[in-house]
Amino acid sequence: NVAQMMFAMLTSGEMHKMFGDLEIFALLVGSLCHDIDHRGTTNQFQSLSNSPLANLYSTSFMEYHHFNHFLTISQVEGNNIFKNLSKDDYSSFIELTKATILATDLAVYFRHKAEFQTLVENDSTDWEEINNRNLLRSMMITGCDLSAITKPWEVQRLVAEKIASEFFNQGDLERDIFGQAPAYMMDRSKRDELPKMQVNFIDGICMALYESLDKVNPLFRPLLEGCLSNRRNWSNLYERRTSYAEISSANISLSSINTTKIGDLGAIQNQEEEAQGGVEG
Repeated sequence: NVAQMMFAMLTSGEMHKMFGDLEIFALLVGSLCHDIDHRGTTNQFQSLSNSPLANLYSTSFMEYHHFNHFLTISQVEGNNIFKNLSKDDYSSFIELTKATILATDLAVYFRHKAEFQTLVENDSTDWEEINNRNLLRSMMITGCDLSAITKPWEVQRLVAEKIASEFFNQGDLERDIFGQAPAYMMDRSKRDELPKMQVNFIDGICMALYESLDKVNPLFRPLLEGCLSNRRNWSNLYERRTSYAEISSANISLSSINTTKIGDLGAIQNQEEEAQGGVEG
């Protein structure tokens, strides 16, 4: 999903015209390798469990692991497709790929979100400037990483259900092993609130990102439109109090969703401030 979306951004979105060959290569390789050897748990869980990864890296534990795992695999005999690059090009490629993979940590997105929004609001922003260019690539990979939220409803529903299941499994571990109440979006007892979690996720993270990307490049408009469409679908499911079991049953068609009035759930976050997350992959 992530690599497919990056390919679409570079081709249909014509971003290949903005970047050099090494940047494009790194974006595609980073997209393919950004979750290598994922453990099915978050960075927060790595820290809570005092895992070897949490002790090995100071931040972005899983992302550094993905990057280093990529390096290890790429250097195995027969796997090194980069061996014909010059020494300088290889060094640049590795740094670009590292930046791409580390940018999939949402903590990185939140650190730079406001700066990126300021840049896209300024018509005179120079995207050739190195820091601006680096930030744009970072936001592009984040947009790819979250892009299931922009996909046709059936894809979005399936991905949300699968990631919710993974999150609930982590929540179970946190409760059983550490005796700790899990975060809202990882609490299995709140699984029937998945539609609300998704609306909060879209409003709190996705919408601003895709609005900003749309301002950089109008060819990214379908991503924003897909995000808005899925927000309407999740909003309707919330209004109908659709259960997690119903969502998982694959019987939630677009026609059944849209039999009820589309509502505005912008007030949900004000009603429950603790619901700051959502599920996506």
